[in-house]
Amino acid sequence: MDMNKDALIRKLKQNQIPLYIIVVVAYMLIAFSRGAPAIMGPELIKDLQLTASQWGLVGLAFFWAYAIGNAPSGAVVDIVGPRKTLLACLLLLVIGCYVFSAAHSLTMVIVGRMIVAVGTAGLMIAGIKLISSWFTVKQFPLYYGGYLGFGGLGSFFATAPLQLLMNDFGWRTSFVIIAAGTLAMTVVAYFFVKDRPADIGLPTPDELAGEEVAKEKKSDAPTMGWMEATKKLLAMPRLWIIGLFFLGTNSTGQVIASMWGGILLANVYGFDKGTISSILTISAFGLVAGSLVAGGICKRISSTGVMVATGVLFLVTWLYMLLNLRNLSVLELQVIYSIIGFVQMFAVVGGMSCVRELVSGEMVGTAIGGVNTFSWIFGAGVFNQIWGLIIDSVAKGRTPYPVEAFTTAMWVQTGILVITLVCAATMWKLMRKPKVDMPSANA
Repeated sequence: MDMNKDALIRKLKQNQIPLYIIVVVAYMLIAFSRGAPAIMGPELIKDLQLTASQWGLVGLAFFWAYAIGNAPSGAVVDIVGPRKTLLACLLLLVIGCYVFSAAHSLTMVIVGRMIVAVGTAGLMIAGIKLISSWFTVKQFPLYYGGYLGFGGLGSFFATAPLQLLMNDFGWRTSFVIIAAGTLAMTVVAYFFVKDRPADIGLPTPDELAGEEVAKEKKSDAPTMGWMEATKKLLAMPRLWIIGLFFLGTNSTGQVIASMWGGILLANVYGFDKGTISSILTISAFGLVAGSLVAGGICKRISSTGVMVATGVLFLVTWLYMLLNLRNLSVLELQVIYSIIGFVQMFAVVGGMSCVRELVSGEMVGTAIGGVNTFSWIFGAGVFNQIWGLIIDSVAKGRTPYPVEAFTTAMWVQTGILVITLVCAATMWKLMRKPKVDMPSANA
């Protein structure tokens, strides 16, 4: 390369901007796909005549498919590259949205949602890998936070804007429109996304910035096999602790943001669609704020400091909601839902930044995929179904579902949040000790 360093940096920045915009928009599709059922829940349950347990099964199927898709997606990203993974997963979203829009039975709803889930799993890992490849390790928390934060606007579009679209076109046609938009996004990504700076003749961002990173993979280094990488990662106790931390934050946030939040508001308080969408919209903005704020705070108080703050804030907010559930005002619910959204994504930035600190660059996809798989299978997947079973058991066929059905489920969730806080405090203590070598393909 005969270009001087300043020219190389300019070229890097010129390519970083469109790529970053594309991965952020792709994440909007992920956030939208997760959040849409919260606003659609009452209408779909009525249209398809579903029980609480069946609705919980829709959530379980989506999040288990998402979780199971995470581990192989991480390996695929590391082996075949994030660009191909991104394009393939965008096409899966197109197919899944079309199947979902045509569903007239519980089975087809589940099939459509599972296809979308697998697509979103790969999209998230591909986006993280691209950010990891195109920005320095020191920049990662900030740009990862922005990725989740601006991308989290997809959660906003899954609230009031989706309700307006459904009011005009119905939920089926709405998802045909969403599928068409996703297909257009795929075409744009095909032309602008590259796996890494080396694909356009540039050194790594860390090299350009003069920053040293422990054991980063060289261009001629052998690629670690997925099984070998997985064994190394499974042998890291700290990743297991982070996984348990995410289990609590993931399950608690998602039962409200993705599946049961709107149904709780409709059944406990009898709110209309407009009021429900306004509360869920505030929650979506909380998701965005949590992501954006966490990136900067990680640089000041550390990733584990963010994890501890998450554990405390989540538990306190949840207990306030639980102990006062019968008498909360709309304003109180807006504040609570926004805090739940905030701390959910606050946790993701802190926890994933901690993973990035523990694992070398060439294993980021596999590591994050494994942690995500664990937390989504045993977190959102299991607990959405648990909530459905508890609500059906307590309600015994009564509708609207009684407040006792929701408080029982929330007490179960409280125990999980206690575990979350313990895990966060443990990681904070462990990461203050001297750092161990990161697993690497050359280790």
